[in-house]
Amino acid sequence: MKSLPLIILLSLIYTTANSQDTGSGLDFLNIGPSARSLSISQATTATATGPTSIYSNPALLALEPGSSAEANYTLWISNVNNQFAAFNYRKNQTAYAFAVFNSGSDGFEARDSPGLSAGNFSVGYLSIAGAIARKMGPISFGITGQYLREEVFQFRANGFAFTGGVSAQLFEDRVTAGLSINNLGDMESLDEQSTKLPSSINAGLHFDLIEFTSTGFNDLPILISFIADWKKPLEEEAVSITVDEDSTDDFFSLAMSVNAGDLLYLQSGYRLGPTERPLSFGLGLSIDPIRVNYAIVPFSTGFGTVHSFGVQYYF
Repeated sequence: MKSLPLIILLSLIYTTANSQDTGSGLDFLNIGPSARSLSISQATTATATGPTSIYSNPALLALEPGSSAEANYTLWISNVNNQFAAFNYRKNQTAYAFAVFNSGSDGFEARDSPGLSAGNFSVGYLSIAGAIARKMGPISFGITGQYLREEVFQFRANGFAFTGGVSAQLFEDRVTAGLSINNLGDMESLDEQSTKLPSSINAGLHFDLIEFTSTGFNDLPILISFIADWKKPLEEEAVSITVDEDSTDDFFSLAMSVNAGDLLYLQSGYRLGPTERPLSFGLGLSIDPIRVNYAIVPFSTGFGTVHSFGVQYYF
């Protein structure tokens, strides 16, 4: 089997295994790296989710209440495993973040002719990212730079990508608006072809709309937030990155979060668009200085169910 058909075959295999949203071999960048982001259907352009914001909207890193570190493990479908670790250090109005995001699967059989396989191979993707964000009054700005690496069979390719974002807090910080452009960059050729990055433009709103105190002995404060997020994939052209006006691959996410006394968090999201994972659910338990998160994402087509676990430590 020649190398080019092999690459095409492996790309199809891994895209099917991930069952994601754009068809890019680097589609792992379209998966929320943490349980917190997956639980709200990745409506994270205007929602601060800790160090995870380094991949969605880095401007939100400067809106965090303090510094934190987190680690997450996601069991994706078809035995694809995602690992994510990051920290966000906030000093005054500036935040510095670093993250490692890895996705991979193994046990694929290699064949160049009918009959016995020529052995097994693995597919893996890696992102190492650094970000800086700055808050100036109600506005914050941020930028993320990524080193990317993909490994398919015996082929290797490196690349880079940038994500930039802006956010604004309005109405006494009860409303947050966000805008970001994600994953602009380039990859080396993987044998004879380079993998396209899943670039996109994103906009979102986060509303803290309902706040009340439960009746009872403890008078537990409860805050209900609503989130709306829009994502438009971008098409890479020879001269510039432009929105593909003929594409219908827009995604629109709606989510709700319930915060009970900064102790228990319940989240749910619904994603509209060409996706096989429209629903998501999650919960979090915070006992200062640690927050534990869990998310479950069922696939509508019977591929399976995603489970994600995360621990966040505030310092």
